[in-house]
Amino acid sequence: MKKFNIGLSVAVIALVFTLGFNNLPFALAASTPTLGMSAIYGVLSSTYTDTSGATTINGSVGFTTPPASSIAGTHASYGSGAPYAQAGSDQGTALSALASEICTFTFAPGAINLSTDVTHGPVGVYTPGVYCSTGAMNVGGPLELSGAGTYIFRPVGAFTTTAGAVVTLTGSSACDVFYTPSSAATIAENNTFFGNIISAAGITIGANTTWTGRALAFGGTVTTDTDTITVPSCSNTPSVLRVVKNVVNDNSGNLNANNFNLYVKNAGVNVTGSPATGVVSPGTSYWLTAGVYAVSEDNVSSYEQSFGGDCDANGNITLGSGVDKTCTITNNDVQQNTYGSMRQPPVVVSQSVIATPIVAPVVLPTPTPKLPSTGFAPKENNTTNNIIALSGIALLAVSLYALRSKKII
Repeated sequence: MKKFNIGLSVAVIALVFTLGFNNLPFALAASTPTLGMSAIYGVLSSTYTDTSGATTINGSVGFTTPPASSIAGTHASYGSGAPYAQAGSDQGTALSALASEICTFTFAPGAINLSTDVTHGPVGVYTPGVYCSTGAMNVGGPLELSGAGTYIFRPVGAFTTTAGAVVTLTGSSACDVFYTPSSAATIAENNTFFGNIISAAGITIGANTTWTGRALAFGGTVTTDTDTITVPSCSNTPSVLRVVKNVVNDNSGNLNANNFNLYVKNAGVNVTGSPATGVVSPGTSYWLTAGVYAVSEDNVSSYEQSFGGDCDANGNITLGSGVDKTCTITNNDVQQNTYGSMRQPPVVVSQSVIATPIVAPVVLPTPTPKLPSTGFAPKENNTTNNIIALSGIALLAVSLYALRSKKII
């Protein structure tokens, strides 16, 4: 059994406390938090102002006070509608998770320029980790984020960039880059920027900046100016599934979209918000993780159902991460006959051949010859009288003949 080296252990512990946990090379790596519903937003704010009226955001836009003109781009959700409130809550949860990460490097006291600092390693180049300062942080030039992993920049104070600053990703992803200042953030004009800023104190973006990431300032303000913000497609970004309900009444039907109950299920289990009544365009929106989903509805026998959009013919759809898909359900009323039942499919007869109807021959009974009427009943009914009558007739005939021969008559 090996002896425990107390002296060596004490030396290691002393070294740890001397250097501090934050600067140890073997500190635990940071991890990327789940952004929840806030992950679909390019801008999430209370008041949103676009000073130019020419900003494009490819991602959801959340606000309670809107900009003067509508923002260009593709938005799964726009304004304060669902899931705005949930996104705000999820932003707070993500920020708390980021704040709990242990600093892997702490800068000297005071403001720090990330582009020129030489104490952390190569100038302007950073590897995954949690970088903390007791003052403001600034990107005053080029900033390279090198290597796969999570990057967290946590200034006590503001986070800013200078005009023309460029952030470069080398083997890293905008999904895993976070800036969490305790004060407001300002991105200057003509920047190329990557990552996610989370600051309830507000975010301002200068003109002509291209940003791949998210400006998350729920409860605060966001201001843009002729900028382009694109939400990155990340593995933990929810997807949006819209279910649009159309009803066609061209055969005296009288139902509407809200007369149909719709379902969205994963592995046979209803997702959050399902079931729900049908809604015409833009439909009902569901925020879902990647997976296979089945869309269905209550059966209405007097309507024929069909699926369209991104769903297959049976209503099934496969979602990736961070996608925006639409499934359409159309119900067309079926023509009914005068008895109220559904009309049977018509029998199609070719008009090129006219069939001659086949008529069965009429068979008439064979007539039976009749004797001259004598005023007497037939022989079979009055045999005796018939014989007497015939004998009398014969005698009369003979007498008449004799008298004629003697020319008496």
